[in-house]
Amino acid sequence: VRDPRSLHTSSPLMSQALSSCLQDDEDEDEYVAQIANSHLSEILNDDVYAISMEDSSWPSLDDELGETSIWDAPLDDETAVAERRKLAQRQQAPKRSAIEMLLNFDLESPPQTDDLEEMELWLECEAQRESVRRYQKVIESARDRRDYASLTVVQKQIVQWYPKLKEAIGEEQQAYITKSKAKRDMNRYGPFLCSLQPQKLAVIVSHESIMHTLQRGGNGVTLVSLALRIGGAVEAEVKVQRALQQRLEESSLRNKEPELNIEDLLDENESNEITADTSEIADQFSEGEGEDAGTTSFGSWMYGPSHLQQFIDEAHSLDPSKKTRIRINYAKRRAQWILKSDEEWTKPDKLKLGILLIEVLLKTATIQHKGRQEKAFSHEKRYFPKQKCVGKIFLHDALYKMVTEHTFESLEGHTTRYKPMIVPPRDWVAPNDGGYSWLKTDLMRTHGSKMQTEALNQADLSTVFDGLNVLGSVPWAINEFVLDVAQRCWRDNIPLGDIPSRTDHILPQKPILPKRDTQNLDPDSPAFKAANAEFRAFKEALSRYHRIKQKNMDLQSLRCSVMLKLDQAEKFKEFEQIYFPYNMDFRGRAYPVPPHLSNVGSDLCRGMLRFAEAKPLGSRGLYWLKVHLANLAGNDKLTFHGRAAFTEENMENVRAAVSDPFGPNRWWMTLDDPFQGLATCQEIVNAIDSGDPESYMCSLPVHMDGSCNGLQHYAALGRDTVGGKAVNLCDADTPQDVYIGVMHEVIRRVTEEAAIDLDFEGVDPDELSASEREALKHNRAAKLVNGLIDRGVVKRTVMTSVYGVTYIGARKQIQEKIEEKLEEKGYDIDEMASEIHAACGYLASTTMDVMGELFQGARQTMTWLATCARLIAQLDQPVAWMSPIGVPVVQPYRQSKPFTILTLLQSVVLLDTSDDLPLHKSRQATAFPPNYVHSLDSSHMLLTALEMDRRGLTFSAVHDSFWTHACDIDEMNEALRDVFVELYEQPLLETLKKTWELRYPSITFPDLPERGDLDLKEVQSAPYFFQ
Repeated sequence: VRDPRSLHTSSPLMSQALSSCLQDDEDEDEYVAQIANSHLSEILNDDVYAISMEDSSWPSLDDELGETSIWDAPLDDETAVAERRKLAQRQQAPKRSAIEMLLNFDLESPPQTDDLEEMELWLECEAQRESVRRYQKVIESARDRRDYASLTVVQKQIVQWYPKLKEAIGEEQQAYITKSKAKRDMNRYGPFLCSLQPQKLAVIVSHESIMHTLQRGGNGVTLVSLALRIGGAVEAEVKVQRALQQRLEESSLRNKEPELNIEDLLDENESNEITADTSEIADQFSEGEGEDAGTTSFGSWMYGPSHLQQFIDEAHSLDPSKKTRIRINYAKRRAQWILKSDEEWTKPDKLKLGILLIEVLLKTATIQHKGRQEKAFSHEKRYFPKQKCVGKIFLHDALYKMVTEHTFESLEGHTTRYKPMIVPPRDWVAPNDGGYSWLKTDLMRTHGSKMQTEALNQADLSTVFDGLNVLGSVPWAINEFVLDVAQRCWRDNIPLGDIPSRTDHILPQKPILPKRDTQNLDPDSPAFKAANAEFRAFKEALSRYHRIKQKNMDLQSLRCSVMLKLDQAEKFKEFEQIYFPYNMDFRGRAYPVPPHLSNVGSDLCRGMLRFAEAKPLGSRGLYWLKVHLANLAGNDKLTFHGRAAFTEENMENVRAAVSDPFGPNRWWMTLDDPFQGLATCQEIVNAIDSGDPESYMCSLPVHMDGSCNGLQHYAALGRDTVGGKAVNLCDADTPQDVYIGVMHEVIRRVTEEAAIDLDFEGVDPDELSASEREALKHNRAAKLVNGLIDRGVVKRTVMTSVYGVTYIGARKQIQEKIEEKLEEKGYDIDEMASEIHAACGYLASTTMDVMGELFQGARQTMTWLATCARLIAQLDQPVAWMSPIGVPVVQPYRQSKPFTILTLLQSVVLLDTSDDLPLHKSRQATAFPPNYVHSLDSSHMLLTALEMDRRGLTFSAVHDSFWTHACDIDEMNEALRDVFVELYEQPLLETLKKTWELRYPSITFPDLPERGDLDLKEVQSAPYFFQ
């Protein structure tokens, strides 16, 4: 197990200079030191405080030792003696409580213990407090020594902005209390603004703004989203301060002890160092010396009223008139109500507070660029079709480039509260009880639907809990070989897979709008036509400029994403085991909670992960490794033997990938999934070179994926023999490829269209009829894409058609592939963007038409589901159902209600989507078929997880991609087929209809679609059902 003390100091991502300066920083400015409590509300489990105040000592030795005690072992047993010594040390050093851990949290000093549970608690504290805690440490050091060279880019900017930002926020707070100046909405946002100290607010607004804009890349963030995020962070901080104080008071009453304050949890020396009376603080604050001249009580930092009292006392001393006292007392009551109320802040309140803080940030935060100070953030209004305008906040390009071109430490510490765990997650036992040790995690992402939450609380979720617990209990580890390769790709600017280029596209000059004076020109004159041609050229150039600019913005977002993934892998690479707690979406689909690094992530994430447990390959393990590599290379439509042969034919390339990944032979980089392919190459070579492949200990997950899994579920529901054969539900010697079948029919239709020669050359398009223009459009589109269509072009559209993909979505999917192929042929896709757009629209329509004709059984079932949903929605009821494993699903789609709010920067429109609003009836109907199928595939996956656990086998999954050790693939294949057959032997559609008929007796639902004669038992012998 990794030594916790080396967690940061040994990492290349941690600034050594920063560590050294922090060690010397003993006398901290306490106005800065207490910032550490930010961002803690609603993250701790409900019982944390109560538990932390109970006796938290270690269990007795008898409890730990069980029946067989090492104390009975002879004295010459060295192992037993060592264990005795370790247990004695643990008995003498009780665990710290939750509150003690939080209050005494030190980012640079992980607990010096081998206890992984305590280390996990420290990591969860770190997830919330590392960013703010780091600022509190570096501000004092940087200010005293004027040394910013040792800081990361993000830290440096926060530190530089902090003094002016804190001062400006303090002035806004005083302005509200004393009414020294009038400002729009001051009475609305003022009490919320005064609920926290300016020091904390300065850190919250700067941290949230820079990290939110960084993560969105150059696209900027909407003003509304950033303001709500900042307002929510302030609300969270207020709540946690109140919760801490309340828990301490409750604990003191329960234990019949004198009332506790939070400084009682500190050691005596620390408490003495940071205690002073309130009057001294008020004096220091009013004189503008609070930051440097003294210290404050810990209680004043933990609970807002003492901070508010500073303003009250100062205002009374400056102007004791009756009118002032009345005004101040009103402000005091408003602010104290906010501090003590359990009610959630409304969206308008958070919005107005957030925008006020953003306004202050825009005025104070600057960056040194080209020898002058420029604003670090900018506020712009962007106009879009069907919308008046959207306000956006942009980060200065120079600052963004500094961060992304810096080392990972620029983002290290600013990632997410939810990270991988180093101990198994807590078992789910209730909808809000499970997962992380301290951090709050909900079982379901309900989209704020109260109906969904109520249904969840009343349902029997035992099967769901068991399935998620099985998935979360799988131990993982970082594949350091793949991590090192990925880090070099990033460092050396080698774009590969998920790793984008670090070089922007060349952005042309923004074209200048030409002068158009055509009012007095004859429309048939050459001058008029020349002016129109010039304007069209301008529009095309402007469109090209914006497309390239958008590509650069997308690159920036991708770079940020990769940096976060690599940072997480680097941070956890030395732990022998890490875990991913799971929860689910409203349809019951399971997902790991950590957002950046998990097995549900991209090829890069999956390649960097392996099972922590290794198992001997056995007689068939090496064979499945070879099949797995062929799948990752895109050869997944060969027979299994053909795939193994493919790998054997490429053994020279496989060995070159492992011995020198960046050598002249870079075959592995051409694979569909290069990083997973590289990990597989390493295992194959190591197994062969071991001399005994069957005994080789392999920890690589091997996947078996469903064959267009959505269509498989539809075919099973309707017992569709034709559709079942097309998606491998039936026994066959070779795998059937539904995508190839669609591709051939699409190619046939496009070829026929392209062969037609339309005699419209030299004819003005305006003189053609509507039907002639449409025919010409299709003909030109067919000619452009003819010869470019392959399996990959239609695959995503076919795969997502059963999940409700729209025409627009299909066109975008196809356009990505067509543009890649045209670029390979040397075309300038920016110059011919309009032609490509039209051609891909034609191709999307053709593909969807072919799908509807080939899979009529699935189409009939989809139509029945959508019709029933539409009938339910007409009663103003959301479509709801129970999944086969007991998940109550309530579709959350409602008409959003816009309302306008005037703010300091602009008027904004908010959308209310509460359960009280009218249903979005069309979306309730169109979304139901894909949502219902998702609830079925999630049931199949979780039931398979339970069956694999019953058999004692490791199992993980990404929806319809099931993973286990190479040696256990054959048994997993058997288990997943048995579970699928058992699932669909139930009368699922019949049960669904009966449930609805009982609930909605006024509706006459249509008859079920006629079933086919597919024999489900055949699935158990279908070799390519999952492959």
